[in-house]
Amino acid sequence: MNKQNKTINWLVAILFSTALFACERTRTVEETDATERDKDTTIVATTGETTEDKLEKLRGWMNEKADRTDTAIRDNWPQTKEELRRINQDIERNFDSLSTESKEEYRRLKQRYESWEAKQEHRQSQPLDPAKVKTWEEQLLREYKDIPTIGPSNIREAYLTFMSTVRIKKRSWTPGDWDYVDHVYGKLNERRGQIEGQISTADKLKIRTLQAEYLALEGAADTRSMLNEVNEK
Repeated sequence: MNKQNKTINWLVAILFSTALFACERTRTVEETDATERDKDTTIVATTGETTEDKLEKLRGWMNEKADRTDTAIRDNWPQTKEELRRINQDIERNFDSLSTESKEEYRRLKQRYESWEAKQEHRQSQPLDPAKVKTWEEQLLREYKDIPTIGPSNIREAYLTFMSTVRIKKRSWTPGDWDYVDHVYGKLNERRGQIEGQISTADKLKIRTLQAEYLALEGAADTRSMLNEVNEK
């Protein structure tokens, strides 16, 4: 009987040792995998976000920034500016962890952001003239100038009207003119957001295409303005 107990105890000891070895091996593998992941992507300790996550956040903000009206931006400008600068600083610190494509994208986004921030600072110090806003609404939207009355049945036409004017007039506009154009565009986007659930899928897709075109044209105008300022210095 004692011999049988000893055998059982011996088997239990072996099984226990095997289990400990397996756990230790698993932990070692997990630690190795974690080390490899850290090599691939730098983790931002304060938030748990990777540098690629930060880039995605900056990308999302820049792509959606025009959905925000001047009033919304003005009300939250100090917090907005601080948050965006923190995102940029995090990306700068961990820039080498980005892929080649992401590095190039970040350079483009950073240029767009710096131009956008300068524009917002200017608007904070020099509010737009309400009378001029009305004039620009009439010029850009024509029969859709009364933005609050735009509905799901004609929101697409309002964007088409807006963009047709932008395409024709864009090269003659000054940076100050673009401030008013951007303001009207923001108000149009705000109206779209109010009736989003009533807009057809086809119209939503078309509007997104027009928005992307506008952002590209606006970005090109900002770049030309920056180059002109450099050449004048």
